[in-house]
Parts: sequence; structure tokens; C-alpha cells
Amino acid sequence: MPSKDFSFLQNPQAYHVLPVTNVPLAFLNAPHAPSVSSPIDTLLLSGHYRLAAIAAVRNITSASPADYETLLHLIHVRLACLCLLQEHALAAQESKVLGDLSSAFYRHPLTNAHLVPWHLRLLVVRLAALGYGEWRKGIMGYYELARECREMIIKADDSQGAEALWRSRLRDCGVRVANVLVEMGDFEGAGQHLDTLQPSVNAAEARESSDGSQTREISLMETLVWLRVGDMSSARRCLAQALNASPDALIDGTLNALIQLADSDYEAAVTSLQALHDQFPQDAMISQNLAVCLLYTGRISDATNLLSELVDESPPFHSLVLNLSTVYELCTEQNREKKVGLAEKLAARRDGGGVAWERSNAEFKL
Repeated sequence: MPSKDFSFLQNPQAYHVLPVTNVPLAFLNAPHAPSVSSPIDTLLLSGHYRLAAIAAVRNITSASPADYETLLHLIHVRLACLCLLQEHALAAQESKVLGDLSSAFYRHPLTNAHLVPWHLRLLVVRLAALGYGEWRKGIMGYYELARECREMIIKADDSQGAEALWRSRLRDCGVRVANVLVEMGDFEGAGQHLDTLQPSVNAAEARESSDGSQTREISLMETLVWLRVGDMSSARRCLAQALNASPDALIDGTLNALIQLADSDYEAAVTSLQALHDQFPQDAMISQNLAVCLLYTGRISDATNLLSELVDESPPFHSLVLNLSTVYELCTEQNREKKVGLAEKLAARRDGGGVAWERSNAEFKL
């Protein structure tokens, strides 16, 4: 391919200094934090997304302007890390360095294949919606990508599974449209949209597999959306569809307990989740949901113990930290000291254990 000049992606002014005002001091002064010069893959695996984002920019500005694959990969790392740090507005601003991804500049001159990786294109569309709250623009972006998927399905020579790949991408675009509708607050529209994906998913299954996994996935998404709407009958219907497609004791049992919780049947939800906890004692999702249900039934001490054990035994995640901080507020007037202590404990870890190592002030409710 004739070389193209991608030096416009290396403009240092296109990338911002990351704010630290929303980060607890314990994480900024952590004793085991790695060096920013560490390999980016190592930083990503350890959950140090802030350092990975900084290292990505350093590598972008020093890479060859003709090495577009490396540059686009590094930009993808940078934008994804910003999103993981909850800096969506900043990521949306920085994504503008790419310009118009529909431009012929981003097409291979011989094959007309798009030079920008598919997942980076998806992320840029999401940032257009999430970073500026332009939800309809995000939906339009996904529909434009879906149009390309349909074109590629028609053209596909399935000798290398190209048709299956583009059908999978088409379904993914449909799911992402539903996600934007949820973020807009249009839960009913999201549920109805997901329902329209079922026929096409079933048709694809007839060609690709017989295990019903794709139908199940969509049905589970519908179940969660109808739970948000408050339509319990539709949630139960979708969960039943998922059970028929391919039952899973952990996921199906959890959703059934969430339906009981949404119905304000707290004691039944506790019983269901306790049974799941006994069956899957290492599952953090079950433990946390059980703790929340215990909180609803007034068993604050049991909920506190369960959440505290979970922080010690598993990688902490957003809702776990937030819920434990909320329990501290309910239990003591010295809750700030408890929350700062929790932040210091988490900052003392060497890595994130498969999730983000750094947590924000908002998660600790500081």
C-alpha cells in the first residue's frame, strides 16, 4: 500500500493532561504503583489505566507517522483507558483527532478495506453519544456501521467465515443501539428494539450453531431492560426464553432473584440469593447482591460483614466500593475515616486483579 502520512495523529495538543482532583490521595501516593515507562500491556493487565493512558500518548508522539496500525492501536488504548477512568468527555474531545472516519483517506487504495480497526470505530461512535450527550448521533452512527455490515454480508466470500463475522458485527450494532436507548432513559423503546433482534438472531443460528447462545444473550438483555422499566411480566417472559435456549443456574438464578427484589419481595430474594451463595461461594456478584438484599431487610451487620469480606477476597469493583461506603454512612458518624481507610487498603494493592486498580472519590462517596 502507498504510504500515507498519519502525523496529524501525533499532535501533542490533541491530548490532555489527566485531572487528578477526583482521585483519592491514597491512589496518587500508592507505594506499589508501577513506573509509567512500564510496557503498556503490563499496565493494562494490572489495571493501571491512568498510567497506560499516559504511556499511550508518549508512544503516539514517538511512533513513525507511516505506521498507522501502531498509531491507531495506541489511540484505541488511550480512549478506552479514559473511558475506564470515567473521563468520557475528555475521550470524546480527544477522539476528534481522528477526524471523519468515513473519509476515503481511511480506505485502503487497492482493496477499499477500512484501515481503522472495527472496535475503535465502535468506540468513536459511542463517544459521540456519551461524551456530549448526543444520543441520536450515536444511534445514527451505529446504523451507519450496520449498513456497512449488510453490504459486507452480501459481498462476503464465506471461505474464511467472513459472512459470520459481519453478521456478528451487525447483531452487535443492534445491541449497542439498545444500549444508547437505555442511556437516553427510553427503556421501553430499548426493550422493543431488542425484541426485533430476535428473528435475525434465530436465522443466524440456523446457519451457525444450534446451541441457542445468541438467542439467550438477547433474551437476558431484554430481561434486564424490562426490569429497569418495571414490567415484571415481560422480564419473566424473557427470562423464560433464555431458560429454554440454554439454562444457566448462576445467571438465571440471579435474574430470578432480581425480579423478586424488583417486586419488593425482599425475603424471597434473600432466600434465593443465599441458596446461590451456598452453591457459588466464590462469585462476587452473588455475594454483593445478597448483601444488598440483607440491607433492604434491615440486617445491616450481616451486609457489612459480607461486603467487607468481599473487598478482602476479590478484586473490588465500582458497585461494591459504593455499597460498602454507603453502609459506612448508615453505621457510623465517623464514616469518612472508614472510607479513607478503605481507599488506603485498596491503594496498597499491587494490581487490580483483573479490574481497574484506581478508584474515584465518587465511588467512596468522598
